This record gives sequence, structure tokens and C-alpha cells, in this order.
Amino acid sequence: MKNKIVVITGGATGIGLAIAKELINDNTVISIDRNASKIAALKTALPKVESIKADVTSNEDLNNAIASIEKLHGKIDVLINNAGKGASFNFVNAPEKELMENVETDMSINYTAPIRLTKKALPLLKKSTEPIVVIVSSGLAYMPIADLGAYCASKSAIHFVAMSMRHQLAASKIRVVEVLPPVVDTDLSKNAPVAKMPADKFAKIFLEKLAKGEDVMNIGQTAGLEKFSRFLPKTAFKMLNKASN
Repeated sequence: MKNKIVVITGGATGIGLAIAKELINDNTVISIDRNASKIAALKTALPKVESIKADVTSNEDLNNAIASIEKLHGKIDVLINNAGKGASFNFVNAPEKELMENVETDMSINYTAPIRLTKKALPLLKKSTEPIVVIVSSGLAYMPIADLGAYCASKSAIHFVAMSMRHQLAASKIRVVEVLPPVVDTDLSKNAPVAKMPADKFAKIFLEKLAKGEDVMNIGQTAGLEKFSRFLPKTAFKMLNKASN
């Protein structure tokens, strides 16, 4: 990929940062992040990245971000909806207020925000000759880990939205891509007691598949989980949650 205007949400850390590193030398990369210290760290690590401070759950912030991109660049070639959040889901023991705050946070960042931002970005995407919308969901869209119930639900929801977007935009030139990562070694998964794919490896695989024209990318363990959850759902759930018979 070269000479593209690439917008990444959550590009300051994790998967987003790894993708930015791969793209920055040959493209214009714009990262939308809300944490000032992480934005500062990004600018130190990748000075060429253009940063926009915005909360993806804020309608006003996204309006301002789109206006800024339009003024400076006039179009978006690739929009990567990457920003994500995974809060704990303890339905039995968590206080109701805490439980619902976690649910609302996961849903607003992982599900609602990509829909809202992509809708706002449509006019700028239509100005590109080869526009691409990328939705970063998760292998857990196929089968949940109970302790991350709301996170998994949000990823399952955006998985179906990605399919719906692709269908409804089929008559346009906008390509809709969904990438379903395995457990990647990021802050989001730091406490997960499982094997993790390095973020730089994930970014390389993702961009290779993007260049090949793949629109649904089951990467790493996700490919097996997709099949396992379809044919042996009860067994898949037990394995993910270490449940006993």
C-alpha cells in the first residue's frame, strides 16, 4: 500500500500502532486517540503520524475529526476502525452500576463508534479511487469468554454489522473488510494466560491479506475457532471457559 490517506482509531497503542508502523513510510497515517500521554508517546515513536485528539464515543469529537481530515486531505482512502475496550463482565458479583458502566463502555467503543465514524466518513471515502473500510472485530465474535461477556457481545455485534455494511455498500466502490484477530500481545490482553501473537506479526499478516483482496480475515487461532464454534459449540465454549462437564 502506497500514497494513501489512512485513518486509524486507537493508533497510538497495540494493534493500531503496529499497523501505523508498517504504513507510515509510504502513506499518510492519521491516528485518532483520546489519551494525551499516549498521543505524545506516538509522536515520539512515529513523528510522521498525524494525531487527532478525539474520543470515538463523542459525536462532536468525531465531527471535528472528520472536518479536520477533510480540510487537510480532502479524502480518506482507508479507514481502520481499531479502537477497542475490554472490561470485565461479572454478572453475579459486580455492583449494578459498575456492571452497566462496563457494558456501556464496551458497546459504545467497540460497536457504536465504528458505525458512527464510518457513516460520517462516507463522503470522504467516496472521494477515493479505492476506498476501504476496515472493521477490527475479534475471534471472540464467534464464541465468548464468559468473564468478557460484554466485550464478546460487542465484537459479535460489529461482526454482523460489517457483513451488513459490505452487503449494503456492494453497489458502491467502497470495500468493507473485517479482520478477526487472535489474542494479540497488547495492553488489552496483558492478563490473558494464553499464547499471544506479537502485534507486529499480526500487522504484517493483516496487510498481506488486505493486499491480496481478502475481505474476511480469520487470523491465527481465529480460523480454528470459527470452525470449532460452528460444529462443536458446546465443546468450544467449555474449552474457552475451562468449564467442567
